[in-house]
Amino acid sequence: MQDLWRALEERTRAWDALHRQGVADAVWQDYVSIRFRRTGDMRALDYLYPYLNHADQETRRHAIAAAATVFEGRGAGSISALGYFTTNPDLFLRDRAVIVVGAAVTGSRDEVVLEALAPYLNSPNQFVRKLALVALGKATAGQASARALGEIQRAAQLPGPREDEVQMATARAFAGHPTEGVWSLAAGPQSMEMIDRDNALATAVLVRGSSEAWYQRACTEVFEPRLHVDGETGWKRGFILRNGVAALCHAGARKGMEPLQRMLHLRGERTPGHALFRCAPELFAGADPARHRDPLIELAHTGDISTQRIAGVCLGRLVMGLEDKTAIAALRELSDAKGKAVQAAALTGLGMAARSTCDDALRQFCLDRFEEEETATAAMGALGLIFLGSGRRDVFAEIRDRATMLREAPVRSRQYCKPLVACYRAAGLLYLGTGSEEPVGFLLDVLARPPRRYDEYRWTAARSLVMVEFTESALGWEYISPV
Repeated sequence: MQDLWRALEERTRAWDALHRQGVADAVWQDYVSIRFRRTGDMRALDYLYPYLNHADQETRRHAIAAAATVFEGRGAGSISALGYFTTNPDLFLRDRAVIVVGAAVTGSRDEVVLEALAPYLNSPNQFVRKLALVALGKATAGQASARALGEIQRAAQLPGPREDEVQMATARAFAGHPTEGVWSLAAGPQSMEMIDRDNALATAVLVRGSSEAWYQRACTEVFEPRLHVDGETGWKRGFILRNGVAALCHAGARKGMEPLQRMLHLRGERTPGHALFRCAPELFAGADPARHRDPLIELAHTGDISTQRIAGVCLGRLVMGLEDKTAIAALRELSDAKGKAVQAAALTGLGMAARSTCDDALRQFCLDRFEEEETATAAMGALGLIFLGSGRRDVFAEIRDRATMLREAPVRSRQYCKPLVACYRAAGLLYLGTGSEEPVGFLLDVLARPPRRYDEYRWTAARSLVMVEFTESALGWEYISPV
């Protein structure tokens, strides 16, 4: 397929202006961010201008973020090309120019970063100073620069930045390189009275990739008090627990079972349990399968429903891309569990474990499970991953037929039909990076409808169109992750 943008222009040439604009509005952010990422290519701005000047402020923020992605890491020499942001008479853009400038000097030496951000760090505008502090932390991430720390602390004394923003900027600047002094600034005192207001994620950013001693200290002083919080009830307790789960999952990447065991007691609670299901697979990405596979399989066999669900997705992430027959067989067996929730989680894990294997036996199994409402979404997601990037026409025909069936079914009271959304996403996975034009018409049918402010069908179809042009290395695993 030719360039996606040109292909869409040609296919929609006969459409009216409103519908053509709707297609562009659905695709532009992902397309520009991925195609021009870290290139510093000025052509990207031609796509962004309509959205940088859009009436909707949220759209403008997304466009600025996309521009930051384009110029990220291009160095101080690229700042001269950012006059549209730095000298724009529109204060909305000019005040946020520091986001793009900070991205441009990301990874540069600390003196280069500080020189570029100095006008913003010393701005009389509190909002600009706050954005500059955040940009400074991102631009000097992992450098452990004493000069950057000094500037962060100086900026923290001025009105504007919140305490959690100062903590996060400090943690980013010293990510993976904690010291006693930085610990006291980024982690702060962990009194039970402040546990719902301090920043656990800053601690996670600081200790991720550092020594085992720092990780264990973070667990003892920061994460464990959140995972066993007392004296709180209701939604507040749930959010404290959720934040503890998310922080530990970030800090414990590749550590597998050890951090998982610290959190499993929360598996049955609604808010932290949901966070655990979504975040725990990160613990096993890149972990040693020889150490963690069998314990996960044991949890899948002997645990309760919540434990089996978590073990299923974690096992799939652990062995993803390895074609591990033992893990695939265990997940296939778990997919026959009595509980539909366990079946759905096992299917999600099975898709990751059997990724790109093009196993026709599993194909039929997924199609059979698609017939059941509780497992339809997970089954279609697994099908897309099993045939990831294969471009198989027969599989696409199965996906298209089921999407057609769902579109013609009576409308339900729910906001949208998740299995139908999964069909659009599976089409993108199937043709990932192939450049094929086969799924374009199928996905454009969704975008042909009059645009609404938020539409899950349009959003998923637009993302799938982007998948067709770009490879996984360009997209990143987070873009196609089923969890």
